[in-house]
Amino acid sequence: MVTFGQPSNYIGWCESFRSLKIKVVGKTKGGKIFLIIFIIAALFYFGLSFYVANAMTSPMARHIEISPEVISKNYEDVNFQASDGVNLKGWLFHSSGKKLIIMVGGLLPNRANVEYLTPMIAKELIEANYNILLYDTRAHGLSEGDRVGYGSVEGNDVVGAVRFTKAKGFEPKNIGIIADSTGAISTLMVIDQLKDVGAIVLDTPAADFQKIVSNRLWVEKKIPPFFHPTIFFFNRVFFNIDIGTAKPIERVGLDPERKFLFLHAAKDETTPLNNSQELLAAANKESRLVVFDNGSHIETYKSDPDLYRKEVYSFLETELTKDR
Repeated sequence: MVTFGQPSNYIGWCESFRSLKIKVVGKTKGGKIFLIIFIIAALFYFGLSFYVANAMTSPMARHIEISPEVISKNYEDVNFQASDGVNLKGWLFHSSGKKLIIMVGGLLPNRANVEYLTPMIAKELIEANYNILLYDTRAHGLSEGDRVGYGSVEGNDVVGAVRFTKAKGFEPKNIGIIADSTGAISTLMVIDQLKDVGAIVLDTPAADFQKIVSNRLWVEKKIPPFFHPTIFFFNRVFFNIDIGTAKPIERVGLDPERKFLFLHAAKDETTPLNNSQELLAAANKESRLVVFDNGSHIETYKSDPDLYRKEVYSFLETELTKDR
């Protein structure tokens, strides 16, 4: 004789099974929703990081804002190669003197560098009988280059500019460099290759540029810091730009005999004054730092042209008479 369980037990078992099924289905749906949210968040994180990495290293300032005749009519268009073969273009302004100044611009501008007031400075130096070379760094203006290196590779441009001016007949002891912002970083990154250059003026260099860039990504672009490591990683992997190597503090001592003139504006929030102070402490003890009390970022000449002329022009005059 076959017996069956009590109806109440059977109904209870069915209810338990139904409850278990609902819980499993609920967990499965919840897991799917979580997975979808995670995938969307990951796509946003990596997508934004790649977008920023691409945008920040893309070519800049391709349009030349001024005519060279604003500075001087006695000029020639020039073309030369960086030490790694990138083709660079610029203007060489002539005077009757034997001394030459290479002006190396920062991250955003091309050879005109109107933010730094380079046209006015160059004009004054020409009137003081200096020859002047202004050029577009790679991926700027009319120069070749697909990516901006944030000082990590532009030192090759500086070396190329020095080699070019030597080939033009200028003696190394008569060649000076005035470099501002990222241009100062680029110059310091190859300082061991510039030992025969007569004078070097560094306006607003950073000690460790990746820290500065990371800070500006947050302060200016409102990109949270947790994106930054991936942005810098994508720069290295996809664009071969390693901003983390742009550490002038590790390079400034490679020319121990070099006497630098550092310039920095006291109110600079982009590259704070302590950067030049750190570099000064690591440089030759005869180096000097001139602080411009009322200027913001690269506003040394703009905030106090008289102090700029006094310190920079006298430094060039003194250093470009020495044999190195």
